[in-house]
This record gives sequence, C-alpha cells and structure tokens, in this order.
Amino acid sequence: MTVDESAASGLSPDEAFALVADETRLGILRTLAEAGEPLAFSTLFERSEYDTRSNFSYHLEKLEGHFISRADGGYALRQTGRRIVEAVVSGTVTDDPVVERAPSDRPCPICSAPIEVSYQQERVEMYCSECPGIVRQEASGEQFDAEFGTLGHIYLPPAGVQGRTPAEMHYAAEVWSNLELLGLSTGVCPRCSGTIEHSLRVCEDHDASGGFCDACDRRYAVLFEVECATCHYETSGIAVIGLLAKTELLSFVTDHDANPLVPETHNVEPGALANYEEDVQSLDPLRVAITFTIKGDSLTLTIDEAMSVVDVTRARRVDSA
Repeated sequence: MTVDESAASGLSPDEAFALVADETRLGILRTLAEAGEPLAFSTLFERSEYDTRSNFSYHLEKLEGHFISRADGGYALRQTGRRIVEAVVSGTVTDDPVVERAPSDRPCPICSAPIEVSYQQERVEMYCSECPGIVRQEASGEQFDAEFGTLGHIYLPPAGVQGRTPAEMHYAAEVWSNLELLGLSTGVCPRCSGTIEHSLRVCEDHDASGGFCDACDRRYAVLFEVECATCHYETSGIAVIGLLAKTELLSFVTDHDANPLVPETHNVEPGALANYEEDVQSLDPLRVAITFTIKGDSLTLTIDEAMSVVDVTRARRVDSA
C-alpha cells in the first residue's frame, strides 16, 4: 500500500495547536465527545451556549476536516479531536498533582518487603521499604540522585491519581504500564503507533555480586532502550521489558495462573518477572540467557541483539520424595 504524502501531510504542529487553543473550539470538541454521537448544527450550537450563530460557524469550519467531520445527522468527532479532548480531560496538559510517599500493598520484586510510592511530574515513583532497590543510592552523582530503595518509576496520567489511594494509584500505574510495555515489546509505539527502534546496552565489566555493579551502578548488566522514530518517545529499563510479548514467556506465566496484565496475580510469587537470573554468554555475537522462576519451575530465554529468542529451555521442579 502506498501513501499519498500530499493528502497525509495534514496540519503542521503550530497550525494544529493554534486551532484548538481557542476556548470556543475546544468547547465544541468537548461537546461532541460528551455526546458520543453526531450532532446537528442547531443541537451543537445550543449545547455549546455560544451567542452568535455566524461566528460559531466560523469556529466550526476551522475544526472541520482535521478534528471533526460531517456525518449522517451532523458533525462527528474524529480520532484526532478525541485525542485532544482526552488530553485535557485526563489532566495531561493541565494538571500537576503531587502525592507524598506512602505505603502500597505491592511487594518488592527483589526482597518481597512492602513497597512505598509517591507521585509527581506524571510518574508513580516506587521504593522498597527495606532493601536498596534496583538503582544504587546517589550513583555517580551525575546520572542519578536516587533515594535508598529506589525501584524505578511508572508513567501515569494525572487522571489516574484522582479518587485513588496510593495503593490504588500504584495498581492503576502497573496496569497502564503493562499495556504500554506490551506495545513496546512488539515494536509499536504506545503513544503514537509509530515504529519503535530498540537496542540493548550491555555493561561489559559487570559485577553485581555486592548488589550493584561499580561500572554501571545497575543490578542487571543488560539495559533495554527504545525510541519511537515518529514522536521520539523514549524509555529504558531491564531486559524483560523487551520480552513481555514473547509467546514463550506469556505461556510460562499463564501456565502458573498469573496474568501479565494484572499486577495482583503476581502475588503467586512476588516479582517473578522483575527478579530474574541473567547470563551474558557472549558479546559478539550478543547472546544473553535470562531465566525466570515461578513456583520452582524455570524458563530460560536466550536472546540476541535484536531481542529475538534464539533458544528456549524450560524445566519443571522435581519434588523430593
């Protein structure tokens, strides 16, 4: 299939934001979103509580084609218009809530102690209440300023905080994050649907026998990094992020009555996916064996630099008589 670039060019970012910066136009989009169905001009005008029909038509015409479309029965919201409304309603572009550090009901993936969470700058930040966590405290001074017990953070829109306890907020963030990470692991950007470019960075002098490596300040040697070629969304994390959509791993998890999308089912064995064994077998070509264990059963996935699974080993626990 070919794409007509002239037809697909649409609006420039400046033009798009200028169109929806007007309060009346944003109100039109919200009215259509709340209606959930096409509205005739007269109905849309009445619900918008605008004074002058002629001037209202002017604003409507500005939105038509890119944010709204003509449909049977009147005007309907296009997906681009819906995304604008979602961003406003969710508070992504307007709210900036802060939640002070408080206990959650989730266990630490490293030591199973209770996790504490806080929220700021659209991130749920997680800390173990007992162990050092995943990132060394004050590692290198330039790259990190981590508190003791830092386990990382999860992005969550401000709407995810509203009306929730810290534990409920943490749960919502994990579900939201799991859905996002599944998209990342399949090569599709969860923000814009563009193509994800991924890479693996390996600490060649890794030694985490003391909990953290002095060379990279991480618990694991392999770091999974991604960037969207379209919207430039980028993130990084432990290697398991790039494996979440692999059939072999999904099968192993569900065979043990755990759901990779629903955090509470991981209570079967706290941290089964985040607390794994890692073996960098070679650097050129890159081969890394990652072993997951649930209820004594193990799954080892050997991956290459493209995150392709080149070998699978599964072993069941042997109970002694």
